[in-house]
Amino acid sequence: MLLLTVVSISKKTGFILGVIGLIIVGVIVFAVTRPSSESVSNDGNSETPTYKTVLPNGKTVSDLGGWQRVSPPEAEPVFAYTDTVGGVLVNVSQQPLPDSFASDISGEVAKLAKSYNASTQVDANSTKVYIGTSAKGPQSVIFTKDSLLILIKSREKIDDESWITYVTSLN
Repeated sequence: MLLLTVVSISKKTGFILGVIGLIIVGVIVFAVTRPSSESVSNDGNSETPTYKTVLPNGKTVSDLGGWQRVSPPEAEPVFAYTDTVGGVLVNVSQQPLPDSFASDISGEVAKLAKSYNASTQVDANSTKVYIGTSAKGPQSVIFTKDSLLILIKSREKIDDESWITYVTSLN
């Protein structure tokens, strides 16, 4: 009986990690293959989120190069844009909170953050933000805001105060 419980938890965790892994791959592909803002065309073929999203105060999605879908076509839609925090390029992905998070949002986000080794926790105006820093400097930032699961990847280390300011600016 105990073994079955462990297996089902492992499958659920594996599924969540798999989805997040796809998101990360999509964000990386987006960052590498995205044309510069000068060459982005508005040909009407770009996809946009059908759910409410957040953007930094004073910026439009056009200012940020537009939305880019970073999830596979058969998966739930996850959209991202590129911005800078403290002069460092970041990829910001957003998706509605998964249904599996509904019963314990803060606990599920904490588990997800732990899986990314995002062990530094800061408070951004009542938003719990989890930050993980790799040995080479890039960071993963995970939090929820306005019923969204938000994952930010940076190319270099960014100080906590800059993260707090950025997360607070998202509306």
